Amino acid sequence: MRIISFVTLLLCLNSLSAQQSHRIKESFNNNWLFTLGDSVDYAGYDFDDSDWRSLNLPHDWSIEADFDKELSGRNAFLPGGIAWYRKHFVLPEHFEGKHIELQFDGVYKNASIWINNNPVGTQHDGYTSFYYDVTELLKHGESNTIAVRVDNAIQPNCRWYTGSGIYRNVWLSASNNTHVSNWGTSITTPEVSEKSATINITTAIENLDEAKHLTLETVIYNKDGEEVSKTTSELEVGRYRTQDAAQTLKVDNPELWSVNTPYLYTAQSLLKQDGKLLDKYTSTFGIRTLRFDADKGFFLNGENMRMKGVCLHHDAGPLGAAVPIQVWERRLKNLKEIGCNAIRTAHNPASPEFLDLCDKMGFLVMAEFVDKWDKTYRKKDAPGYWFYNIPMCDPNFSVEWKRNYEQTIRRDRNHPSIVIWSVGNENHSPGSGSQNNGLRNYASFVRSIDPTRPIISGMERSKDGPVDKKVNDIIETCKYMDLIALNYGEQWCKTIYEQNPGKPYVSTESYTYFNSTPEKRFANIERSPWLDVLENPQNMGLFLWVGADYLGESKKFPETGIDCGLLDMASFRKEQSYLYEAFWSDKPMVHIEVYEGDADDFSTSGRWWWPPMNEHWNYTDGDKLDVVTYTNCESVNLYLNNKLIGNQKLADIPNWIMKWRKLNYQSGTLKAVGLVDGKEVCEHVVKTAQEARNIEVNIDRADLEANDIIHVELQLVDKKGNPVRYAEKEIHFALEGDAEIIGIHNGNMRCTVSNTNKSDRETYEGRCLAIIRTNSVAQELKLTLSGEGLKTKEVKW
Repeated sequence: MRIISFVTLLLCLNSLSAQQSHRIKESFNNNWLFTLGDSVDYAGYDFDDSDWRSLNLPHDWSIEADFDKELSGRNAFLPGGIAWYRKHFVLPEHFEGKHIELQFDGVYKNASIWINNNPVGTQHDGYTSFYYDVTELLKHGESNTIAVRVDNAIQPNCRWYTGSGIYRNVWLSASNNTHVSNWGTSITTPEVSEKSATINITTAIENLDEAKHLTLETVIYNKDGEEVSKTTSELEVGRYRTQDAAQTLKVDNPELWSVNTPYLYTAQSLLKQDGKLLDKYTSTFGIRTLRFDADKGFFLNGENMRMKGVCLHHDAGPLGAAVPIQVWERRLKNLKEIGCNAIRTAHNPASPEFLDLCDKMGFLVMAEFVDKWDKTYRKKDAPGYWFYNIPMCDPNFSVEWKRNYEQTIRRDRNHPSIVIWSVGNENHSPGSGSQNNGLRNYASFVRSIDPTRPIISGMERSKDGPVDKKVNDIIETCKYMDLIALNYGEQWCKTIYEQNPGKPYVSTESYTYFNSTPEKRFANIERSPWLDVLENPQNMGLFLWVGADYLGESKKFPETGIDCGLLDMASFRKEQSYLYEAFWSDKPMVHIEVYEGDADDFSTSGRWWWPPMNEHWNYTDGDKLDVVTYTNCESVNLYLNNKLIGNQKLADIPNWIMKWRKLNYQSGTLKAVGLVDGKEVCEHVVKTAQEARNIEVNIDRADLEANDIIHVELQLVDKKGNPVRYAEKEIHFALEGDAEIIGIHNGNMRCTVSNTNKSDRETYEGRCLAIIRTNSVAQELKLTLSGEGLKTKEVKW
């Protein structure tokens, strides 16, 4: 027993010694105190906060409020305000004598930080990650207090829902005084072939000590943890200086990162003095090549491909802005299923974890920094003037932009998923002095930090006008970009190309259903902009507005947001997703939808939306119904109760929207069968359903783990198991065990039930979603689902 105790002690001491020898990064999310209010006293070390609310981060206080039609639809009819967070903690012993940094991945907005009565700094922009050296402000062996004031009182201050509070992760890290700087590696792959890849790594060494002679050893590991390359450099670093060390390594027979095989390598930077390890810094990267060709578009690893992209906001419906990474994983899986391969982070930096997912899952990313620059965007003569009467830009942009851009690039530059930097969105009109001046300044600055990716801006289309002038203005302004990039401008792609600008085209933002003409933006032509991509080889691809429904930017209560996404607020697939699956997926598919009225009536479709339709077959005898089938097959047979109605060939449908008009309704089964080379390869069936009697459940986590997220999807079904999509039921949710329901949503954008209601929700199209978070200990859970006229459903883990 003495020997075991002695060995255990040695192991503990060795572990502690190892921790003390290099860096430690710990989550700083737990055990914060919160109050919604404001007082200068709240910053004080000795302030009595014993009656404040206790919570863990990330946290969004706006999503916890009730929807109020008197508030701004730009912020989803939810409030902002001013609030404070405080945290009391004692530093671990192994932090003593260390360099300590406090990092916030996102605080919305106007964050001011105090530590032990000392002001630390302020970050106005709500999306940029930031950190501070807090070494000298912390006390060892006694309690420390951090206070954070968050000011989101001026409402609205953005076009869409922002959330309020410390809505992303917080980290506390400790390292030796001589260390690799935070976000301190820059990894590029300038030469890549099947036999070998050249890896250039620049490492920033920060020496907060006397001058030193150091050794930097960099080791590259493959995904299996096997060493594949190594190099060592000797360097002299002066006292209290930061110095870059450039190294070149070779990887033989490299595995390339791509959207289908997202292979990742790890680089470890080992910083030593006289053989003693001072720091170990780990970076993840991918080996890949990018090429942007004026005639043929985009090439990844030499393969010509199109960007099948969507724009995504940072919120997730009932969770607001504080989104667990598992929620993003489910969303991205659903988009991948459709065939999506590219994401635009509209219109601000995404969380680090989101970009990690894009790396791992194989998405190309257009990483965007900001919306609106310094444009007030007021429209006094526009309908709905109230929507525009408060600026959409950050008043501190001109003060902070350079720091924010640089911080974001340093944080994200090693992500292989990021293939384009966007310096802004819809700022000023093409050809205007304001747009040209901004692009020249912002794009030049970004190139000075990262010259390896093209720099663009999501440029607004601007007002209708003479085609020749608009094309010339676009080309003139795009000389400051590395690509021809424009929102809603696909219809000019061919004309722009004929002017030989020497750059490929990318549609940074596109409608999902309608198209424009060169002369008129809101022409409501029933033709997807994706067809412009297919018809123009120089068109790299597009980013649809949007991938998933989002909160805010609403002009009419009770619409809490914008519902033109391929996924709804609960991340269920919507009707438009099936047309894009037909466009983007190689797997044979066919899908049926039934129009609510005339298939050619777009009077309620709007500009960004979709004709109203449903995926069910419950109507009244004698009804004459228009039906659409989306497919990538050569032709489709349509059957009603096993009787062939007809066959249509996709080659005869230029816009891929295959309509079947004025079908005589009969209850039973409507079936579409896709054919290739005359053979049946896929089918989709909708059946007349009876009254809902049961609840069908789909769960994405079979095994219970601590601190995990579980999605529970439910669908009403009749006695025969047919989905009931035509009638709704109120569902009651009751959870037993060491977990909590953190969000419920039915996908309906007009649902204004408070997000604090975690027990009841009416279905929408027969569906609903519950999001469960397990606590620190994984143990048995039971979720009971019940509703009037429904058989009670119990789900156990």
